[in-house]
Amino acid sequence: MARPHVREFLARFVTPLVAGGEVHIGAPIPMTDVDRWEHELGHASVEQLAVDDARQAVVSTLVCRPPPFVLEADELALAAGLHNALFLVHPRAEEWSVTDRVRRKIIDTALAQVSQPLTRNRTRVLARHALLHNLFHLTRSDVTVSWWTGRARFQGQKPPARLIAWRGVRRVREDVTVVDFEELLAVPDTAPVIATLLRRTPLTQLVDSHPGAPPLHWEDAVFLLRDAELARAAAYRLVPDGAPRDQITGPARLAAAFEQMLERAPDEADVRAVAAFLVHLAALFCFGELGLREPGAKSPMISTMLAAEAAGQRPRGLATLFALPGALAAVDPRIAAPPGLATFPALEARWTVHRAQTAELLGEAVIDALAGRLRRHLRLALRDPIEVVALPDPVPATG
Repeated sequence: MARPHVREFLARFVTPLVAGGEVHIGAPIPMTDVDRWEHELGHASVEQLAVDDARQAVVSTLVCRPPPFVLEADELALAAGLHNALFLVHPRAEEWSVTDRVRRKIIDTALAQVSQPLTRNRTRVLARHALLHNLFHLTRSDVTVSWWTGRARFQGQKPPARLIAWRGVRRVREDVTVVDFEELLAVPDTAPVIATLLRRTPLTQLVDSHPGAPPLHWEDAVFLLRDAELARAAAYRLVPDGAPRDQITGPARLAAAFEQMLERAPDEADVRAVAAFLVHLAALFCFGELGLREPGAKSPMISTMLAAEAAGQRPRGLATLFALPGALAAVDPRIAAPPGLATFPALEARWTVHRAQTAELLGEAVIDALAGRLRRHLRLALRDPIEVVALPDPVPATG
């Protein structure tokens, strides 16, 4: 039996994965096919160009000048690993006589395919994000067709035309159920594969996520915050226009990851970078309220999200997100507020209101507890920067 050419894989799976559309799942892809496809890329220029053009369109919403992309072997392997993970949850996998031993082999192969080396190269980071940016939005539509004499269910497939014909006469009814990321890729078989895959594309985790996704590992993604353009794009993506819960979902998720980061032994510079980024997100909340009729009015968002009656429904990390500026003020005031805040009096006024309201609703005990955790990592906080870089006094010569 002839093995599929890389053109088929790019056209049927990779292109719709990037540009949107129906992705087609076939038989599991072994490592030998991925190795062979790397050499076949030169004979798939049309399909490869379609993928790279779609990736540039994705990245154009993040950076002003998207770099040129060329599909490489590591990205082929990442896509193949995702394909194999989707095969494991395919409705017809059991019909294809997939035994437990075969499933274990497919999982091991998928893990090997997604275990590509981490990269901090800006072009490669953008390329991987563009390839996998729809990962959290993959869904499967299951259709149940019922008629006067029976019913049938089609998982991820369109029902045949003969079953939905003569709707009125045969009393045909279609019920569609959408299966999302959590039911597709957060199940025990695929969760290790997806967790490994996501660590290879930290930008995707930074700008987007799903409640069922593994938490962001900040040590993998903190380098992105040192790229001003990417950090700015991530911040604007994380705080969209919308209801208060929509605005705090992404920042709270990153604050929860920051809590886990503080339990490890991260580099102090990394802790400072993440803390400063979360403070910047808090400033965006203030910026969004500059249009309030009463400049000194309390924040409607904070009143809603930090209300005592809503304490049991707060997303994880929310308390840390709002308590962080106050805690940093006690540990290192230099990063407790965004730079240049004093040059915008209206923004500074809203910032003051937010801090007072947060202290009132959360309580000083929560802020002090977070400050205590920060002190274990920000050990140079109380020293002036000039002292850290100053040269030692010369030792006088002895006779």
